[in-house]
Formats: sequence, C-alpha cells, structure tokens
Amino acid sequence: MRIGRERIFKVEARAILESLQIVWKVGYRHWDLECDNVMVIKSILVGEIVVNRMTKLQLVDQLLKRNWSVRVRHIPRDHNKVVDHMAKLACYNLNNL
Repeated sequence: MRIGRERIFKVEARAILESLQIVWKVGYRHWDLECDNVMVIKSILVGEIVVNRMTKLQLVDQLLKRNWSVRVRHIPRDHNKVVDHMAKLACYNLNNL
C-alpha cells in the first residue's frame, strides 16, 4: 500500500500527539520520544510547529512545553526494521508453542 508523504507525516504527528497525551495522563515526567520520520522530528526540534497550520503539531508543541522532560530523537528506519523483524519472530515463535 502506498501512502503519500503528507499522509505519513500526519499519521506520525497524530501518533506522537496521542502517545504524549497518554504518557502525561499516566504521570510520567521523563520520556524519550523516538520517531523515524525526519521531517516530523525536525518540525518539533527546530520550532516549525508554531508556523505550521497543522493542529496536531501545535498540540504537540503545547504538550512539550509542560513541566516535564521529553527527549526527542530521530531513529533511523533501518533500526525500526530490525525491531519489527524481531517482534514478528517473537509472535511467530509464541504461536508455535
């Protein structure tokens, strides 16, 4: 399935927003946010959120300004491929038991 770059950007931004909301509600005050989408991470770190008209990124910016510590990092896609493969192997082995 092919999804345009803009669509992927919006999906990643929504996932980040929802995860930050959950983490805040649970009560964590130190958090590592990792994402493999360079454009989303750049938008968050460089401060392009303020000028971006995308509501989800503006909400992310508001959440990040709260009284907590969030470390935002870019994770290369190749690292995600390895983790995805390991997760699939784990699920496969559990189902065969």
